[in-house]
Amino acid sequence: MALKKHWFHILLALAEGPAHGAEIRRRVRKHTDGSLELYPTTLYGSLDDLLEGGLIREVDEEDEEFGRPADATERYRFHDLTPRGRKVLAAEAEEYRRVAETARALLAQGEGR
Repeated sequence: MALKKHWFHILLALAEGPAHGAEIRRRVRKHTDGSLELYPTTLYGSLDDLLEGGLIREVDEEDEEFGRPADATERYRFHDLTPRGRKVLAAEAEEYRRVAETARALLAQGEGR
């Protein structure tokens, strides 16, 4: 399954643990050194798509697996990876690793040109 770039980064952000939208945006900025900014429309549309695809789930405040932060309010929707989402993220990360290795090798070959 090839993920859209921003979906990959959302899943990667959730690999750190459950988060609400603002926290996901912060994590994505941190992971990309600020090169990827997820605007709310893109983020929340993507979260809906990832929910529909079974890659993430909403985490309810009653969920025993997740303790809500002290500053959380009812307006926040928290999300977490599903086992399927974790598997898809791992496969996509491995694909990125292979492509990066190929790119490095090809660029190294071309350095003498």
